[in-house]
Amino acid sequence: MSVEHLRANRGVSVTGTYDHHRERLRREADEQLRARPPLPSWQKRVVERFAVERGSGWYTLLNQFAPHTPDNRPDAVLVGPGGVLVVLLCEHEPPVAAARAAFVWTAELLAGLATPHGLLTEAVVRTVVVFPEGGRATAEDGEHVVVAESELDRVLVCAEPVLDGADALAAARQLDNGTFDLTPIAWNPQRIPRPRGAGQVGASDRSSGLFEVRRLRDEQAERAPHVAVPDWRLFLDDAQLGAVRRQYGGPARISGPAGTGKSTLALHRLAHLARRGPGRLLFTSHLESLPELAREQFRALAPQVAHRVEFRNLHEWAAELLAERGRDTVVDEQRVDAAFTAVWERSGRSGPLAAARPSRHYWKDEIDRVIKGRGLGTLESYRSATRRGRGGQLSPAFRAHVWEFYCEYERELCERGIYDRNDVLIRALDELGRTPLGRVYSGVAVDEVQDLTLVGLRLVHAVSGDGPNRLLLVGDGQQQVFAGGWRLSEAGISLRGRSEVLRRNYRNRAAIVEAAGELDAVNRFDDIDGAPAVTLRSSLPVLSGGEVVRWNGVAQRDAVLAALRGLDAGAGTAVLTRSRAAAEEWTEVLRRGGVPARRLAPWSPEPAAVLVGTLLEAKGFEFRAVFLPDERRPMGFYRDELEALQRQLLVATTRARDYLWIGALEESDE
Repeated sequence: MSVEHLRANRGVSVTGTYDHHRERLRREADEQLRARPPLPSWQKRVVERFAVERGSGWYTLLNQFAPHTPDNRPDAVLVGPGGVLVVLLCEHEPPVAAARAAFVWTAELLAGLATPHGLLTEAVVRTVVVFPEGGRATAEDGEHVVVAESELDRVLVCAEPVLDGADALAAARQLDNGTFDLTPIAWNPQRIPRPRGAGQVGASDRSSGLFEVRRLRDEQAERAPHVAVPDWRLFLDDAQLGAVRRQYGGPARISGPAGTGKSTLALHRLAHLARRGPGRLLFTSHLESLPELAREQFRALAPQVAHRVEFRNLHEWAAELLAERGRDTVVDEQRVDAAFTAVWERSGRSGPLAAARPSRHYWKDEIDRVIKGRGLGTLESYRSATRRGRGGQLSPAFRAHVWEFYCEYERELCERGIYDRNDVLIRALDELGRTPLGRVYSGVAVDEVQDLTLVGLRLVHAVSGDGPNRLLLVGDGQQQVFAGGWRLSEAGISLRGRSEVLRRNYRNRAAIVEAAGELDAVNRFDDIDGAPAVTLRSSLPVLSGGEVVRWNGVAQRDAVLAALRGLDAGAGTAVLTRSRAAAEEWTEVLRRGGVPARRLAPWSPEPAAVLVGTLLEAKGFEFRAVFLPDERRPMGFYRDELEALQRQLLVATTRARDYLWIGALEESDE
């Protein structure tokens, strides 16, 4: 046993100074332990070591049945600056199921604990397995931390506190009041004054699991403009935590305006499921960068179960499935675009399609979002298909022209031996229809679901199935950037009341929300079978203040550079554009102007002074400051194009937390 270990248990600090307070706590713990069934000597030393940390803000609770603790209970629980530690004192490696059960038992006792910051989440809880000295080497063992008796400082000394003193005491008292199994050691809950505001707000409805903390909501609403947003990992509001913990009998949906924490909720939900059952889970989206960002966030939220969750772009996942089954479907975007361009120049530009709508991009979207996006295999099915959000009425006779153009495009792809992105999803769905997925996921979360095609939605449904808690759909129709919509029933999905709506905006300051609310972003996303949508204008911003700068003039590049320098732009600033070409141009403009900048996509966790990306690339991200320079691009006059632009601008403006710069070029610009 090390000298430091002996000193810590005898009231001597590591500097050799005798600490009367620590010695008093050790003796108090020793007296309590002598009055109960004896512990093995090494376990007694560990508990005494825990007890003397009361002076450092830790509260120790010992299971009254230790050392014969039931398999689904912890031997001890510590609550302090480092969070809530579920402690198992073991001679041998505990079964995974037992360690998981002890975690869940403790987490359930704390569920819905109200603090001034919000409701406490399971992110503050972690399992620690302690072995006697020489029993086992220190390690990170899957879902729990493993330490030896002499190395308890690894879990007791934290560089950055997780809980403040008020929240730690509130949690310790909740555990003491919630069960007879745990007994405080070297502290008396009745003799410690309750810090003002700690654990006094709200109450949870444990019988329903819905956490309708009306008093908490009222008090939050009253003080919301004056407080900072708490750590998203540690605290949620009642609506969010209720959705995280709820047991769903089938597919469920989380919706709400931008900034209301939908993606955060999805990550908490995956962590909740991972801690309570076996099997792997999947987080997916049609966006390329979002799963990578979500992976990093999940590692910060729940590192102990991060290995249980896959974060994959849906096309990437589908392509891998096809490769595993010998049906490689590699997509080369440049070759696909060249194939479509060839067909357009040959048959489209001088034909009826261009006469009706001259934009070749419109007809490419018609194929991608309607014909192939819906998996339509015949002209008759296309003639009767709905085209929500596409704009313009196409008669059955005219649709025959579109179908002929589509068939020529398919022949061109075939002759060139290439596939487009829709082919990947269609082939993967067809493959699962023939041979269902071998590895069954215990849960699937789909973010930005509003921009999936119908085939994409059917694919994730085929992956998840309809079982309890298997499928979570997350999205907001106002943020739909691709034209075309669908009903869940078209994918064979029924929510049956399993739909949650979030309304409180935690991302954007009030001025940003007001500016974004001025956009006429029409919701064409008909995913919940006619149920009313909640728009950004009806959301409730938590953060006050914010700054919106509306610039107009002719020297936009100079204005952006000057504003960036005046803002002292650092990490957390983005310049967002409508096109990739504009993003590349602005990246060079900033670099030449002495502003360190790099492209937002592909995403990287490495910090950068300013990130430059498209509106689409920015989906799922948030920044301290956002710049939206004007672009000299021809404006469409079709209703669907104008609506799509408004939704894209809403996405861009709601990426900003504190500062938003909007440019408007005058006629004689650079």
